[in-house]
Amino acid sequence: MSAFSRDSYHMLFNMDEFQYSMRGLKILLIAFVLFHLLAGLVSPLAYKLVFAIQASFPNSVTEYLTGKPFPEYYDRGRYLFLLLSLPWMFAKCHMFSAIKLGYRSTFSWHSNFLRWYLAGLIWATCVFGLLTALGHVQFQPSLSFGTLLIGLVLSFLSAFAIGSIEEVVFRGLFFRMFYTAFAPLFSIVLSSLFFAYLHFKNPVGLWDFSTPPEEVQLMDGLIVGWYVIIGIVYNFDLVLFLNLSLVGVTLTIVFMRTKSLWAAIGLHAGWVTSVLWISKIALRTDEELAAEWWGSYRLLDGYFCTFSLLIFAVFLSLFYKPRQQKRFEI
Repeated sequence: MSAFSRDSYHMLFNMDEFQYSMRGLKILLIAFVLFHLLAGLVSPLAYKLVFAIQASFPNSVTEYLTGKPFPEYYDRGRYLFLLLSLPWMFAKCHMFSAIKLGYRSTFSWHSNFLRWYLAGLIWATCVFGLLTALGHVQFQPSLSFGTLLIGLVLSFLSAFAIGSIEEVVFRGLFFRMFYTAFAPLFSIVLSSLFFAYLHFKNPVGLWDFSTPPEEVQLMDGLIVGWYVIIGIVYNFDLVLFLNLSLVGVTLTIVFMRTKSLWAAIGLHAGWVTSVLWISKIALRTDEELAAEWWGSYRLLDGYFCTFSLLIFAVFLSLFYKPRQQKRFEI
């Protein structure tokens, strides 16, 4: 299948499709260890500093931050240091180019984005429609047109930001690190499992959220960091992990088939727009047992969503044929 044939387009370090290298994964491992380590060292200091500022110069920002538990400081810190490590990773992988990242393809960016955004939106709408028809999701009463419109606009803006950042990181960079090291199918699976793994949060119940700031020590940041890294063991949810992995697989296949990061961003944004918008206007009506099978408007819970994502991924792998265009467009 052409989708799973090796292609020099996705290779790092100017390598061709016949070469393999673990160099990208070594860079990823170094960055992974460093941004977790730095978050562990800095988060206790940031936590204490916020409380000190609130005590001396109280304001609305520090008042809001003092209401956050310490593990959230670590969680925000690791994402901050991940973002700060990206320029280094991009430079080491020779990826400072819009063409290399996949922002330019045989179709204009708006064509790729809009087509796949609509595909994600339509797929999610069909899933929501079936869940609503079966009585597993219901809409809140008395929703005004203004509320719906504002919710849709805000959902789109948030979804576009989330889709853009995650696709640059996971498909534009991380996937290529696996692709350069392994065969295509193996790299799709491994990069998607890594995508799912990074979406699990720190384990619930392994840290006392009411711990006073004066009792938070430097080592506590490293302890929280350790439990964040292995948190999937404590918080493991098979359905959530399967669905996150299938989301990663589907987005990766779209990126591989279209050779366009805009296509992956569009599909990702279409899904997230639907989830964010529906979450503002819908309620889940299921009992726990029914919810396990049918899920909710999150599109990440329930075996029904697993089945839907699997069908989508299989269709893209076996039957979808990318459109061809004779003239190259910037």
